[in-house]
Amino acid sequence: MREYEIVYVIRADLSDDDRAAKIERIHSLITDNGGQLGKVEDWGKRVLAYPIRHCTDAYYGLAEFQLAPENVKTIEERLNIDEEILRYQTISRA
Repeated sequence: MREYEIVYVIRADLSDDDRAAKIERIHSLITDNGGQLGKVEDWGKRVLAYPIRHCTDAYYGLAEFQLAPENVKTIEERLNIDEEILRYQTISRA
């Protein structure tokens, strides 16, 4: 397993409960695919440098995790489908 880090940007117009559920869904995608979560950070609401899907602000978060390389693509495919996740970036820390 390799170490990865994902930064995600979630729509700001979600309720607190919906946002928490969305973050939990991201974390469960990692663990359901055999990953292990490490450090998780909530960076809060920030103004975007440019509008993304007509949104000018969003919630940022970060999660460090360990996962087999072949499962990263599966997680990214699921995140691409979700309209409430505006952007994400996964990087390898190894």
